[in-house]
Amino acid sequence: MANVDNSCANLNIEDLHSERLNDPGQTDTLGDILNLQAETQKNVYGYDFDNMTLRQVMDFWAMNTHAMIDEIHEATDALGGISNGGNAIWKRWKKDYPKYADLKFSDLSADDQIECKFEIVDMLHFFMNYAASIGMTPAEMYNMYMSKNQENRERQKRGY
Repeated sequence: MANVDNSCANLNIEDLHSERLNDPGQTDTLGDILNLQAETQKNVYGYDFDNMTLRQVMDFWAMNTHAMIDEIHEATDALGGISNGGNAIWKRWKKDYPKYADLKFSDLSADDQIECKFEIVDMLHFFMNYAASIGMTPAEMYNMYMSKNQENRERQKRGY
């Protein structure tokens, strides 16, 4: 189950995004995220991505894969609402499993919605570690995403 002892529901969430978008010429929020994550890995955890061997990158990815899987599991539990033992959302053998058939995300308490969203943010930390470890830039990520998304749409049109 998601860590109830590490609740994020009471964190102060500032609207930095709007501030950033209102600052002329400063709209690269994806770049902010990727650059901050790379800087955190370097200055807090001591990873030197520029000088890592491929084996070291692979070891780093293996650790991040495990962490990502943990966060996916925590998000899955949080989707059912942390405050009421939400892992029944996926545990078919639990008596509360049927109650989730008709519930929507908006039916969760505000705190449970925030907790679930923070689990997604935790996943983003580890995802960004992959990109940062190989020197991927925000521009590359954006442009490659847009290109690949278009190709995926075209593949569906072609009967992929």
